[in-house]
Amino acid sequence: MSATEITEALEGWVKRIGALGAAVVPRLRPGLPPDQITKTAARHGFALTDEIASIWAWHDGERTDTDRGTPKQLPGLTPGVAFYDLETTLRRGLSDWYAICGDEEELSSSTLSEKDKGAIWRREWVVFGWWLVPLVLATTPEGRTDTFRFDPQSGAAWVAHSTLPERIAWWHRYLDLGAWWVEPDGTWGGDSSRLPQVDRTASKAEQVRRTEVT
Repeated sequence: MSATEITEALEGWVKRIGALGAAVVPRLRPGLPPDQITKTAARHGFALTDEIASIWAWHDGERTDTDRGTPKQLPGLTPGVAFYDLETTLRRGLSDWYAICGDEEELSSSTLSEKDKGAIWRREWVVFGWWLVPLVLATTPEGRTDTFRFDPQSGAAWVAHSTLPERIAWWHRYLDLGAWWVEPDGTWGGDSSRLPQVDRTASKAEQVRRTEVT
């Protein structure tokens, strides 16, 4: 995975929904120059990888923290999800998630299981999609950018993990299936019954892989 592949996947998604009249597309803010990304990240104690930084170099969100509105008033890149500017993303990630769900002492504990540690927010995690269960960007030990939905009740163990381009490929599939669509006014419509269903007879690993892939 590379920064270029991430940018190309995002651009392909925006091109498709833009052709459908998605109102979010003209609201996308200009991308940030590399030096501004570095300074903003450092101010909040982050050192972003090239892959993660490439997202805000592509576009600095589709809204800022001062932009208030419902999903109908401010539709995002996908249904019900907000893509904030980098400043808001990092600041709110620390105040809204790390301050509440983070615990460095428990993360360093030798007695706590890795499964239990999966329910603890890491300071270095970055939110790409703001929602009740945010879409998180996390750098793996191998340097790859992992994405997953974070739910404090289930942690990171029982949700689908993928690269961002892999996840965006699922978004395209949801359009193909008619599970998501763009309304004439540019807002999102959806039919959850058309989303791919998890096979409850499959192995636990396969069920996890297919759980909450949006």
